[in-house]
Amino acid sequence: MIENISLVLAILYLVYRIKTYKKVNKIIEERIETVHKPFFKRVQNVLECSEDEAEKVALALDKYFVPLESEFYKVDSCNYSFVDAGGLEGTFSIDQNYNIVSLIYNGIDLLSLHKY
Repeated sequence: MIENISLVLAILYLVYRIKTYKKVNKIIEERIETVHKPFFKRVQNVLECSEDEAEKVALALDKYFVPLESEFYKVDSCNYSFVDAGGLEGTFSIDQNYNIVSLIYNGIDLLSLHKY
């Protein structure tokens, strides 16, 4: 009898977890579509590169907390600047493999902080 109750409880728990994960996955997908995709597109437009390369740069910028609502501008072939919604400015540069070489945001070199 106790084994049957345990089995029913385990099945109910699994059903609950599946429904919960579906809700969480839907929220994550909506966030990707409404927030991250436009961010990736703005990076792609300024870098004039493929989606994969833009995503690589955008994820690196996101890793260092560059605001997702930032607007990007091209300075020269490998240097770019950005301005967030609050008016704070930053610059970053990339190499030919689309790796971030320098990232200065609000006067602070974020890449040098990451080394320590």
